Amino acid sequence: MAEKLESSIRELEEARSHFEMVFQAIPDATIITKIDDGTLMAYNHAFMEATKFTDEDLTVGSFNICDLYSDHSQRESFIKKLETDGFVENLEFSFYGKDNEEHIGLISSKKIFIDSIPHTLSVIRDITELKAIEAKLQQSEERHRLLADNAADVIWTMDLEGRFTYISPSVEKLRGYTVEEVMTQSQEEVLCPGSLIQMHEGLARAVESVEKNLPFQVFRGELEQPCKDGSTVWTEATVSGIYNEDGRFIGMLGVSRDISERKLMEKEIRRLSITDKLTQSFNRLKLDETLEQQFEWSKTSLSPFAIIILDVDHFKLVNDTYGHQVGDRVLIELVAVLNENVRNRDVVGRWGGEEFLIILPDTHVTEAVVLAEHLRKAVEKYPFTTAGQVTISLGVSAFKTDSSPETIVSQADTALYQAKENGRNRVEVM
Repeated sequence: MAEKLESSIRELEEARSHFEMVFQAIPDATIITKIDDGTLMAYNHAFMEATKFTDEDLTVGSFNICDLYSDHSQRESFIKKLETDGFVENLEFSFYGKDNEEHIGLISSKKIFIDSIPHTLSVIRDITELKAIEAKLQQSEERHRLLADNAADVIWTMDLEGRFTYISPSVEKLRGYTVEEVMTQSQEEVLCPGSLIQMHEGLARAVESVEKNLPFQVFRGELEQPCKDGSTVWTEATVSGIYNEDGRFIGMLGVSRDISERKLMEKEIRRLSITDKLTQSFNRLKLDETLEQQFEWSKTSLSPFAIIILDVDHFKLVNDTYGHQVGDRVLIELVAVLNENVRNRDVVGRWGGEEFLIILPDTHVTEAVVLAEHLRKAVEKYPFTTAGQVTISLGVSAFKTDSSPETIVSQADTALYQAKENGRNRVEVM
């Protein structure tokens, strides 16, 4: 009997020793406390490291764990849940250590009984540093979101499927659509056709770089976007790649800036650069450009085109008789007559002085002669405000596959000279 008792005591001591070894080996702070008053009954080394208390401070049977709570209502919630469910899992609470600094912990507990008295076995993980990092991240995200939400530019992110994952509220001012509406729009609804092609080509090159383990090629482009009221707006877009913490390419970040005013200014500057100041018809620069483009098109497509060069008969006499202001008025009214009598596709411009050039796309030389004669008659019949009757002489030439823009102009100029030599107010062709 004594031997059996001694064996049982030895087994009990071994079990207790084993429990103590396991208890102390737990990496997180672990304690056993009485449920009713929070009296500390056991603790491990990790608990001392977390709280900075020593063995002298933590007197088993008298140290009260309730004193560590910075908010006692959390202790009450903890006990209530423990009594109801029998366990608590990952409940967040705040506590003080010996250094009087507030810590944040996650506590998981289970209700146990020792000598029929309810206790709690609790494992506490200190997440103070983690919460600080989360707070900084949240603050950073809030700061960036605040900047994005209040930026004049439209800031947006897109996943690899081409779907918006964020768009700033400034899009409503830009395009008239709410954020919610834009978030559901396809790329075809966000960009006008020409700009959609430009965007797809640019992003395809950028993604191709990523697939070759090269940096994302930042896309920059001027894009036209449709607005809710049916108009369009021009934006300057800059798109860069988004990578996750593992360096994996996961999407795109874009910034779109309204450049409508700049485009209008550029358009006006362009208009002024190709417009004759006096007559408001096209100037020599625009005529040269159009002539070169038409020549290349006809050379490729073998489509016909012709030109007419004309000038005002005895224009020097008009200036000498009536003055340069009247001469200027004659040129202005002449352009109006020409514009009223040419076709929509024809291009009228001031070639220099009192000379004008008309480019006639998709026009055979015989058609050009008919139109030139029609213009001659229209000018002859027109009652010019201050100079009375005015007549013009016209020279016609047409595209040939073995010619050049300079040759065509030279031939029309020669024809004009012949018209003047043959009595003026007539049409000649080369």
